[in-house]
Amino acid sequence: MQQNFTKVFIADDHPIVAIGLKSIIDRLSGMAFAGHANNGDELFKALPDVRPDILLLDLNMPGNDFYRNIDLIKRDHPKTKIIVFTAYDAPELIKSLFETGVHGFLLKTATAVEIGKAIEAVVNGQAYSHVRDRCSQPPSDESPGPTDLLKDSFRKRLLLSRREQEILVLISKGLTSQLIGKHLFISKFTVETHRKNILRKLELNSSTELVKFAIQQGLV
Repeated sequence: MQQNFTKVFIADDHPIVAIGLKSIIDRLSGMAFAGHANNGDELFKALPDVRPDILLLDLNMPGNDFYRNIDLIKRDHPKTKIIVFTAYDAPELIKSLFETGVHGFLLKTATAVEIGKAIEAVVNGQAYSHVRDRCSQPPSDESPGPTDLLKDSFRKRLLLSRREQEILVLISKGLTSQLIGKHLFISKFTVETHRKNILRKLELNSSTELVKFAIQQGLV
């Protein structure tokens, strides 16, 4: 008798992450690795042929904006269930993702056991959140959708490079440009350049607004 495997597809632009996830999936009973995409274009080219049961989706992957990705997948591939796999853990983000229609949420610090539990739960029709203590339960189908303002704030956050996000956190903790430079082993002038770029990308005007944004995003 032929065994039916749950096909799991990975969308992540970091090869080391994809390799690690493939290794975990290969060891899970009843699971089968179905492929990997490095960006949005590769993902949407692969989905019609692969038709995975589970999609492990990185938020910060190059391509379309992630809310748009989710909307397109739900519209064109309704049988594929989405588990977001990310380093971001702000409660507002988690809530908005479930409201948008994802089926599971995993942090990139998740263990192999946690990844297996998430896939199994979602396959069985349950919502799964790796960080339930940081957010409310996934909403019911009757819950209102996320506001455009909330979506926009996370889109802006994902415009920041990892270095810019690191500097944003240090700014929010009250460090001066000189202290940030010493902490990161870069010059004060480099920090100031990053600060200007952060303000421009987030469409903010002052360090006070940066701090408020960081608090809203759960960065501090």
